[in-house]
Amino acid sequence: SKIFVGNLSWGTTDDTLRDTFGQYGEITDAVVLRDRETGRSRGFGFVTFATPESAQAAVDNMNEQDLDGRNVRVNLANERPAGGGGGGYGGGRGG
Repeated sequence: SKIFVGNLSWGTTDDTLRDTFGQYGEITDAVVLRDRETGRSRGFGFVTFATPESAQAAVDNMNEQDLDGRNVRVNLANERPAGGGGGGYGGGRGG
């Protein structure tokens, strides 16, 4: 089960995500998306958990919490945010 993590600090890395979210369950993948040209963080990433329960626990506990000085947005990656949640649609699936 994959979660979306948005509003990341420039300094947040794959390892940061793995360390931070690992307390909620077994992680099979953690990635901060980076700009292809500059290698800089694009400010969001995904964490994939072994079970849906772990993913939900991470969403419940980490949404709007501080990570590297930023209040991160955390939600299930396969859900659309309710209302006009702004961007974040469509990206990251292909490839």
